[in-house]
Amino acid sequence: MQVTTKGLSRKEFLRLSGSGLAAAALLGTAACGGEGTSGTGGGGGGGGSNILVTGLDQEPAVLNRMLSEGQLQVTNDTTAGIYQSPLAIQPDLSYAPELADGMPELVSEDPQVVEYKLKKGLTFSDGKPLTSADAKFVFDTIMNPDNNIVTREGWQDIGKFETPDDQTVRMTFDRPYSAWIDLLSNNWPILPKHVYEGKDFNKALNDEVIASGPFKFKSWKKGQELTVERNENYWGKKPALESVTYRFITDTNTLITSLQSAEVQFINPPPDIGLKEKLDALEGATVEVATGGVIWEALHFQTENVPDLRIRQAIAYGTNRQQILDKILKGVVDPLESVLMPEQAPYYTPAWERYTYDPDRARQLVKEAKAEGASTTISFSTTTDNALRETLQEIAQQQLKDVGLTIEINNESATTYFSKTTVNGNFDVGEWAWLTTPDPSLTALFSGNQIPPEGENYYRYKNDQVTEWVEEADRTLDKAKRAKLLKQAQEQMAADLPVFPLYQRPVYTAFTSSLKGVVPNPSLAGVYWNMGEWARQ
Repeated sequence: MQVTTKGLSRKEFLRLSGSGLAAAALLGTAACGGEGTSGTGGGGGGGGSNILVTGLDQEPAVLNRMLSEGQLQVTNDTTAGIYQSPLAIQPDLSYAPELADGMPELVSEDPQVVEYKLKKGLTFSDGKPLTSADAKFVFDTIMNPDNNIVTREGWQDIGKFETPDDQTVRMTFDRPYSAWIDLLSNNWPILPKHVYEGKDFNKALNDEVIASGPFKFKSWKKGQELTVERNENYWGKKPALESVTYRFITDTNTLITSLQSAEVQFINPPPDIGLKEKLDALEGATVEVATGGVIWEALHFQTENVPDLRIRQAIAYGTNRQQILDKILKGVVDPLESVLMPEQAPYYTPAWERYTYDPDRARQLVKEAKAEGASTTISFSTTTDNALRETLQEIAQQQLKDVGLTIEINNESATTYFSKTTVNGNFDVGEWAWLTTPDPSLTALFSGNQIPPEGENYYRYKNDQVTEWVEEADRTLDKAKRAKLLKQAQEQMAADLPVFPLYQRPVYTAFTSSLKGVVPNPSLAGVYWNMGEWARQ
């Protein structure tokens, strides 16, 4: 058994010229169960040499990343080999060309003009060429008000989208947008105009996809597995793997035993109690733990359902995060004090450190709120079949009972929770993680203008000053000025408490030692980001 722990140092973050947080794919755990197939051998060594079976702890609702229903990390995982964008987020949280021929250029700041060229010879999996017209089609699709696009932040600032030739894309902004690089990365793949033009975008990519990656969609047996196969028309180097099957296995222990019995050869289990010890015990497997990325777990408040700030403050002061983390993750991570990461200077500020564990203060806040008619019964929801989250709930339930709050636990499958419950705001307090891009835009999550269906502000959080700051930060190309605005926003958000950060979420992977090329990516790109380079030896 080989164990590697990968982390991102402060230096690695700083050299990204502003790596941070942006609204992206929502990360949950657990979904519909799947059936396994028999195998032989240990450490996940079974199966054909060019065929890979991987276990996922949840199942996507749809395969369209751009829709609200597609904002699950499992959507990114199952389509990682299919979709491609001009740029791809790297494991060190930098950006690198994928479909683009070199890095895009900021041609002008006033007006802001961004230009890039596509590589020559690009094709979709049906063999038809990929050109700038397809990039323009994606822009038009995003801006079509009939489409349920998760957010149009940044796109709506583009006044002119030009394609001077088949390779060149030029975007002229009506006003500056500092997070422009994310419009060209993983969340926004280029799609074939000749396939999807005139079709209902809210449905056309839900169950199968045509795109330009090293793999193409093959089949999806709902509730069981999804399979992609080698794209013989791939414009780049053909992948070594003939096919990859994602098998849906909701239980973490079953994921691990499936790897040991060779029913699967790769797993990316969610953090769980004692998980590292269980993975370390696997024979013939490589285990990697990536930390220091931009995945953050938190308690999220639907502020319209928990409108009394004193109740939200009582939950923060009455929750002993250190005790919880010592129990569930055994010292792997520390409490997180912001929605940006500590390594993400100059944008990070530990604004939430004011909420040290103080049960006496929590009791007083509950007493005051209750005297003025506030409810002291709170519904706490998260995803089912996740022992770590469920244990966290149970500990928090007891801690908050001690300060006068009654916590009712109401959990659902990840598919339902993330495609309906959170989007529709049907929760009081929820626990989940955001998996994000390196850019520190907070707008899609916290701007008062981004409540669904406009964006991902599931909190229904409305603070005009915060909205002004985060939106101004998005329009500020000066790094120091942008950092000042985002720090101000974090401090005010900590005072308003739409969210209570818990910890940076580590990324665990375990796979047969014969599988080479795996490099975990602690961003929304995910662990399957480079599966076209994987090979079984």
